[in-house]
Amino acid sequence: MSRTVIWLVAVGAVVLAAGLGVAWHGKLSEQAIFGQSANPEPSPPKAVAATAPPTAAGPPAASPATPSTTPPAAAPPTFDIARITPDGRAVIAGRATPGAKIVLLNGGKEIARSEADARGEWVVIAQDPPLPPGQHELRVVQHVEGHAPVTSEQVVVAVVPEPPAAGAPREETLVMIAPPTGAPKLVQPPSAAGVPRSGDLALSTLDYDENGRVTVTGLAAPGSVVRVYIDDKLAAEGPAGSDGHWKLMASEPVAAGKHAVRLDRLGGDGKPAARLELPFDRVDVPPGAKDTRRLVVVRGDNLWNIARAHYGSGHHHTVIYGANKEQIRDPDLIYPGQVFSLPKVN
Repeated sequence: MSRTVIWLVAVGAVVLAAGLGVAWHGKLSEQAIFGQSANPEPSPPKAVAATAPPTAAGPPAASPATPSTTPPAAAPPTFDIARITPDGRAVIAGRATPGAKIVLLNGGKEIARSEADARGEWVVIAQDPPLPPGQHELRVVQHVEGHAPVTSEQVVVAVVPEPPAAGAPREETLVMIAPPTGAPKLVQPPSAAGVPRSGDLALSTLDYDENGRVTVTGLAAPGSVVRVYIDDKLAAEGPAGSDGHWKLMASEPVAAGKHAVRLDRLGGDGKPAARLELPFDRVDVPPGAKDTRRLVVVRGDNLWNIARAHYGSGHHHTVIYGANKEQIRDPDLIYPGQVFSLPKVN
């Protein structure tokens, strides 16, 4: 998973099986007595066969298989909504097995509890205490009677900002919902001013690989058509999903150097109803460095969320720092326009 980060923005089942057998001993006894009265004379003795050498006993008849009573594993809980204020007060919502007990974990430590309703929907409020400034990884564990606890495969990644200096505006908390594989979904950008947006059209990420193939993601009105232009040439076109998210890949690679990307969201008449334009720099990857990718730092980026988005774990921010320490004097301070190498992580 790799991309340049440009911040924008569910049941378990229970199966029980049992066997029931009834022997009608009274009925069988009556049949035996009736048979004896119908045949009063003893039958002549039968010849006794010569005793044969004992033979090995065969295996006992197999008993009917007993159906398994082990219930199947419950599906993992999922996240739908994550809202965290700048002072760390969180409201998290999602889906789980109806009636499940929900435990919210922050780095493996329980911080709040809730319960899924009859539809499997749950809401957890974590306010006392709030999340402190810094990075956090939130998961939920569902507890269903008769099942082992199940932990969410998704994780909510949050970066709560430090309190601002006197008179300075406070940044928002960065919040992403990350799947076990694939790109995370930005649900709360760190700064509204840092979000490239025009009406309902917004740019979330712009990424290019070592061959110069550009991938762009963002938001638009559900079902609307988005076009991507690179240097005023149509590069990709496609619709936004039912949730408003879209992802488009350029049909042709771009050469190293400075470029401009333009996004158009088309209206019902096929004409642009919203437009975004911004520059980006495609840095050439030198020979022998095919496992290295590059990204251009934009406003709102930090090493933690870059590492979380590209490597799946914010703890890999040290890898980025190590590969770019000639540019980074302070890991907490990176600047728009800087171009960082992203080494391959095994």
